[in-house]
Amino acid sequence: MNKDFLAGVFAGLILFFILSILFLPAYSVSVISSPGAEDEIISFIDSAQHSIYVDMYILTSGKVVDALISAHYRGVEVKVILEERTGANALAFSRLDGAGTQVCWASAVYKLSHPKLIIIDNQKALVGSHNLSYSALNSNREISLVVQGNVVSTLLSLFNSDWNACST
Repeated sequence: MNKDFLAGVFAGLILFFILSILFLPAYSVSVISSPGAEDEIISFIDSAQHSIYVDMYILTSGKVVDALISAHYRGVEVKVILEERTGANALAFSRLDGAGTQVCWASAVYKLSHPKLIIIDNQKALVGSHNLSYSALNSNREISLVVQGNVVSTLLSLFNSDWNACST
């Protein structure tokens, strides 16, 4: 084979490798399942360095509320959207609000706001069936995914849309 041809193929492969590192999304997916997910989800929350965004149907776990408040006290931006119409979230709302975190009630535009979403540092998200309750984290069969990659920006857009529509 021609040396110039081989050099061109080699240069093309190097260019492709560099461009793939810079422009192709890196995806990662892992599974969290219950029973027994409470510590893993709290560790996920504790991993935040800059921001935690939560859009949750039920938040009644005192340990999760404590982790969110602790993150706020260490300087992490914490925003939480809760569904008011369940009646179950009043204590969590009060504790989060009293600690100075940003918390709001989900918009009444939907019959119910039913997400189970936590976004950490705009880089990774937990989405699935887990409510943040003792039963969901420790007793029920629940399955959620921790995802990384471009899908997080879509989830962040949905969160921001819900945040902008919520009430205090």
